Order: sequence, then structure tokens, then C-alpha cells
Amino acid sequence: MSANISVETKMDDIQNAFLHVQDIFFESPDWKRHVAELESTDIEFRSIGYESASMSIALEDLKQGEQLSNWLHFLNEVASAHATQVHVGLGWAIAQALKNPINYFPELNPMMRYRVFDGYGYYEGIFRRRRSIINHIKLQVADTIASAAIDQGIGRSIWYLNKGIIDDAKIMIEGFAVERQKDLWRGLGIAIAYVGGCNEELLKEIFSKSDSYKTQLATGAVMALVSRDSAKYISTDAELACKIFCNKTAEQILELNYSNKSKLNLQSDDAYANWIGELEQCFS
Repeated sequence: MSANISVETKMDDIQNAFLHVQDIFFESPDWKRHVAELESTDIEFRSIGYESASMSIALEDLKQGEQLSNWLHFLNEVASAHATQVHVGLGWAIAQALKNPINYFPELNPMMRYRVFDGYGYYEGIFRRRRSIINHIKLQVADTIASAAIDQGIGRSIWYLNKGIIDDAKIMIEGFAVERQKDLWRGLGIAIAYVGGCNEELLKEIFSKSDSYKTQLATGAVMALVSRDSAKYISTDAELACKIFCNKTAEQILELNYSNKSKLNLQSDDAYANWIGELEQCFS
């Protein structure tokens, strides 16, 4: 089946934003020199620029040892609005460096640390496809939340690998063990809403074909909406995906998310899993 051109165009925009920042940081790893250029990235995918910068900065830190001091300065001083993507970028770096994300838990906020595993899983899906997608092998960790987050990242990669063709993405997901599929569908939902390019008809088709994983698909779309809200740009694509998958407006979803998070201890080790659990209850 041919690619979905609208989705593929968005994916090209994302790739171009990522590679442009990679080129900048290849010339000079000093992030303080490049903040203005990061901020000049087109607002729709500006967070991708920060994700790319995060990967480069983290790789430099990892070359020096196990500490993430420069990366943490970047996050806290200029990149907090893009925290989701910055943590995903750290996951890219850790995966490329063949390290275990669990080693960096003490330095990371409980609500964000599992996004590092998401980034790790995405990297594995894109760059180690035979291992992760064909042979279904993934990093074994005792932390069940981390394991689920890896699959979430692999799920995001599946949308990119199949260039927005839902039938192909669904077939790929169905090749995994049943117990992994809910996390893969949540990742797919994140990617669909964040990337964009799907019209209402296609989104309804995707929702129908998600079968028993509609809750996870919807939850993923909400997660993409929340990260975009933090970055101060909610795309019309993300709004439309949430409207179709959740039957609510972006404003209603963000209010619901704020209410849910106010009930949680955001500093507990299971804060992230509890947050996702609350969202899934809302859209089950």
C-alpha cells in the first residue's frame, strides 16, 4: 500500500527539524550558543529541535562519564517547556550509547523519567528494527512501568515506519505478544496526534481499527496534546485527533488532565503510571 502523503510530509518536516539541529550541534556542542536558533525552529515542531539538541548534549555528557550535568543545565535553564521531548532525546542518546536508562533514575523527575524509556524504545524501533520489531526483543528491566514505556516508544516508531498506513501499522503490532499491544497502541496514539496529517475520515478509520485498544489510542492522543500544551502550541491536528478519539475538545481534555494530576502525588515513583491510569479511566 502506498504511503499517506499528508502524514509522510509531516514526518519529513519532523526529520528535517531534527537533522538541522543535529548539524548545528555537530559544529559546536555548546548549547548556550544555539538557544536562539532552537527558538527559531518552526513552532509546530519546535519541540523536535529541542529533542535533537537533547540527544547531542546527552551524548557529550555520556562520553565524559555517567553524569548528565550539562544535559540537566540545558533542561532546567532553557528547555523545561519541552521537557517531554528533551527526556525522549535523552533516551535516544542512552540507546545509541548502549547504556541502561535505569542508571539515570536518581537524577530525573518521576513524571518524566519514563519518557526516557519511551525515547529508548523509539530509537530501538527505528534503528534496531530487526531486533525490536522483527524479533520482538527489548531491553529487560525489572521496573514494569519502564518496560511499558519502552513498548510505548516502539509503538511510536511503528507509526513512522509504516508512514501513516494504519493497516500496515496494525499488522505490525499484532505480531507482538498480546500483553505488549496495549502499550504499543498508546505509543501509536501519541505519534498519530503529534505528527498530524490525518483528516477526520482517516482518524475515524484508525479509531475503528484499534478494536479493543481504543482506550490506549485515546490516552496516547491526550499525552501528545498535553506535551504540546506545555510547549505552548496545540496543533489543529492534535485537537482533531483528540476530538475523534476522545469525543472531547482540547480545552475539556486539558481541564480534565489538570484535575486528574491535582489528585496525584507527582513526586512518587509511580506518578507517571498513575497519571496514565487516570487518563485511561477517563477514556475507557
